Amino acid sequence: MKQMRIVLAMCAALMLMIAIPAASAITVDGEKSTDEWNDNWSYGQVNGTGYDIYDVGDRLEIRQGAFGQDTTTWYEEDPKNDSGPSHDETMAQLGDSSGYDIKQIYGHYDVANDTLYGMSTVYGIPGDLDGDGNIGTDCSEYGDCVGDDGPAGTGMGDLETWKIRISQDGNPTVTLRIQNNNWTVEEGPLGYDDVEAVFSPTEDGVYEISINGVSEIWDVGPCQPDLKVEVFAGGLDDGPGEDTATAFIRLPCPDIMIKKYVSPDNSTWYDAQTQASGPILENASDVYWRYNVTNIGDEPLVDVNVTDNKEGFICDIGDLAVSETEVCYYSGTVPDTCVPYSNVGTTNGIGLVSGVQVDDSDPAHYNCEEKPPNGVPTMTPIGLVALIGMLGFVALRRRD
Repeated sequence: MKQMRIVLAMCAALMLMIAIPAASAITVDGEKSTDEWNDNWSYGQVNGTGYDIYDVGDRLEIRQGAFGQDTTTWYEEDPKNDSGPSHDETMAQLGDSSGYDIKQIYGHYDVANDTLYGMSTVYGIPGDLDGDGNIGTDCSEYGDCVGDDGPAGTGMGDLETWKIRISQDGNPTVTLRIQNNNWTVEEGPLGYDDVEAVFSPTEDGVYEISINGVSEIWDVGPCQPDLKVEVFAGGLDDGPGEDTATAFIRLPCPDIMIKKYVSPDNSTWYDAQTQASGPILENASDVYWRYNVTNIGDEPLVDVNVTDNKEGFICDIGDLAVSETEVCYYSGTVPDTCVPYSNVGTTNGIGLVSGVQVDDSDPAHYNCEEKPPNGVPTMTPIGLVALIGMLGFVALRRRD
């Protein structure tokens, strides 16, 4: 009987952005500093050019549209000038690039502090809605205002906004709005002090955000549903529509399976899950076991090995790719005085990306020939019937 148990390693149970940690700590300051964000694709972003599950980072694929303007079109970078419900408008009314035109989206989860970091690059200067290179010269006509003093930065007026909605099947939805250089929690079990959002109105500036207490809102362990992140950016005044984009945080689901077989000749194999289904082996003969180990999860496994509760250590497999199967063999000798025998093979491994330990076990059984005491042959039922018949025949002859 197959038994599978996923053991969550310390900290790995809270993996949200399952990624190699950023080279240096992330500071929410509106600047993408060197080595602060890992530019490799995050786990599960399989359509990204150069995606390497053995070297994951923080960058997310982008699906065009969000907040009811969804599409089925995916990009590595959100296209330029794709605002509005038809995704064909430009917010850069006075220049080439709007500072609300989404380009790239990143995400990183700090396990130790239970904090999710997000970052978006844009084609223009953050806070410059109309694309003229200035954060507040056209307030009355295009809604591109400096805004009030606030903790998020300078240049996002009351008619400019950056909105983020995070959802997961079966859990609360959180909606955050950054507007007039400050942020509010519009929806969900999150407090103002749990959020920090900052943008920098410079040519290399970005929008950055952090959310604390992530695991109290969403299930962020392995094998949980994706987290959907929707972004809405632009002006609230009449004019071009806002830019919208969606990204998904995908959570790995490591798993492993072992199937154990027994054989009397190393050729005919029995999947003997019960004692009754086990083969009958000769006393003092050879017995063989085969252990098939398969990675049935969606991430590579490392440090894979096989042990047996009766036979001890069986083999080291090491790395095991997704859907890959490795086979280990072991042999022994049936005892001269034998009783029905069973043993259990167990395999263990660790998810390469998540660090989560997985294991599985499977038994095998065999039976033995019945050996009579002191070497006296055992009478079979047919032989016994024949003997009784012969004795009866002899008795009748003697009576005659």
